[in-house]
Amino acid sequence: MRVVKADDYQTWFIEEDDYGVLIDPWLDKKLNPSNSVLLQRERNEASSLSQDELDKVKIVIITAPFIDHLHIPSIKKLNKKVKIVTTKKVKKILIKNQIENPICCINNQGMEFGPFKLSIFPAGFPYSWTAFCFFLENNEGKVLFHEGHTANFNALKRIGKKCDTVLITLDEVKFLGLITLSMDFKEGLRIASLLGAKQIMATGTQPNEVKGLIKYFLSTNQGHELKSNEFDLYTKKGDEVLL
Repeated sequence: MRVVKADDYQTWFIEEDDYGVLIDPWLDKKLNPSNSVLLQRERNEASSLSQDELDKVKIVIITAPFIDHLHIPSIKKLNKKVKIVTTKKVKKILIKNQIENPICCINNQGMEFGPFKLSIFPAGFPYSWTAFCFFLENNEGKVLFHEGHTANFNALKRIGKKCDTVLITLDEVKFLGLITLSMDFKEGLRIASLLGAKQIMATGTQPNEVKGLIKYFLSTNQGHELKSNEFDLYTKKGDEVLL
């Protein structure tokens, strides 16, 4: 299993035997296609993925109904045969935007596609009813865990599932300084340790790059020198691990 941090934010590309999985794709230079005064993020390069890699994509996993996870212009760039795995709420938004791709809604039983098995669980507070986290396992028993916001430590402890790699937030973001929207480095290490992971790959990176009125409501604590003797850390666009 090849795991690639596809951009400087939170898009991921997973590949096994030329079967590609894309997570929360943002494939443009501009996050918000309109001139939004509320939320915007821009960059010089769209992503680190090649056209050959994008052509391998068979499944897209969309974990939340927010524009930085559910980016309609990016989805429209993909082949219409690519299946989208997501929530019922996101499905309604996709249909409203005339997305013609087949859409499969998540369930508690999990699902299998290609060489992968997907196990779905609710995200941590305050995203428990709007987003989900998941474990993705290949046929050789290699497992990754993805959580794009805040992990529910107690729920993961009850589940008791282990993994090789975690894709989690390490740069803290709080709404009005009170509600945690993204985990800090210390909490990320705690989750990785609980799950028995060997590698930590950071998602939701560089949150201070967000612009617009929303920035007045958010406080960020971005880890500039993330170091650990216990885990291998991957934080940059283009970083990849092989499981």
